Amino acid sequence: MNTTGQHETPRAGEGWSHGVTNTHYDQDPRLFELFLDPSMKYSPGLFPEGNEDLETAQHKKMHFIARQLGLQGGERVLDVGCGWGSLVCFLAREYGCEVVGVTPAPRQADYIRARAARLGVAGKVRIEVGHFHEVSLPPGAFQGMSFVGSITHFQDKPGTIAKAWSLLKPTGNVYLSETCFGNAAKRREFESRPGTKFVLQDTFGWAELLPVSDYVRYFEDAGFSLRGLVDLTTEYSRTIDLWSENARRNSQALDAIEPNLSERLLKYFEISNAGWGYTSKQYALVASKRR
Repeated sequence: MNTTGQHETPRAGEGWSHGVTNTHYDQDPRLFELFLDPSMKYSPGLFPEGNEDLETAQHKKMHFIARQLGLQGGERVLDVGCGWGSLVCFLAREYGCEVVGVTPAPRQADYIRARAARLGVAGKVRIEVGHFHEVSLPPGAFQGMSFVGSITHFQDKPGTIAKAWSLLKPTGNVYLSETCFGNAAKRREFESRPGTKFVLQDTFGWAELLPVSDYVRYFEDAGFSLRGLVDLTTEYSRTIDLWSENARRNSQALDAIEPNLSERLLKYFEISNAGWGYTSKQYALVASKRR
């Protein structure tokens, strides 16, 4: 989390065309432990029964991603923007996959490596530190790839998806989930409003919301076949409600990290949840590298 309240501009040598380093990636993980579930999954869970706790919902969500990728066990998978390693470690432990994660944050990478060691899957997990466009990855090596709430931080989204094509095996699948404006008109109307800027620039670093139709076009232009689109808007709203409950319960601990941090975090959650179904939607797209 960017605890200065300002979005970070690129450092020397970090051009906007290859993405932006968001300061929250290199924060103390204790901050996120105070509002996320024990797996540290920072994206919507799944609530098929409607009464799942946050940890159960995130566990179900990661199984959902594995199914969308068509994983049977033992595949090589790439998670771009791997967060605190929840999906990386889950796929290694539950599916026996060899998983490569990419993060721009050294502290995050250290956290994931230590976590993988505790879970006994260190031999199946490799973490690359750097921007996705800059790290060296073998072409045609991965059966599955995931962008779980990460591509919003990339300036060159078409180029990112084109690179994904080059890294996948001929029958590989890619999963992308992202918050999107409801349509192009909504983007024009709301992109420059103060609440939108607070969410996209002043809280968790720089991000950019697009209509889902833009992502569909980027996949098509890269040569992918679209296999599915799932609306996860309701799931994200419920997830944020639970994050808010955690943040309220742990407000004193959050404010000990930084004064008024809990208030800003709760404002972020409130604005985000107010837009679902009107300004914004949460979608998951699945595409295959096949004709």
